[in-house]
Amino acid sequence: MTSPTDEHRADEHRADQHRADQLSELAQRVLSFEHDRARHDRTKEAEIRVEFEMSAARYYQVLNRVIDSPAALAYDPQLVTRLQRLRHTRTSARATRSFVAPGAAPEGREEER
Repeated sequence: MTSPTDEHRADEHRADQHRADQLSELAQRVLSFEHDRARHDRTKEAEIRVEFEMSAARYYQVLNRVIDSPAALAYDPQLVTRLQRLRHTRTSARATRSFVAPGAAPEGREEER
């Protein structure tokens, strides 16, 4: 006899599998590529051009869209959450940077006249 909890888990698993099945071939290839090549360097950019026939900038646009999809999360939850966490870390770091106009002294270090 199965419990209601077991039936609920089975339903969730079927729903996750359905979402994963809806993931496009390109999205699956991108996630597989990210799984195999975690580092970002020039060789990865060259591999992106060969594997996907697109620029690295375009690839990262596609990747960011893919990791926001529930289907991607169902397909590879560990990878997708890691990629989302890395994206959040980079975005937060960019937001906290202070920019100084060329020729201007950084804040708190004004030159005396």
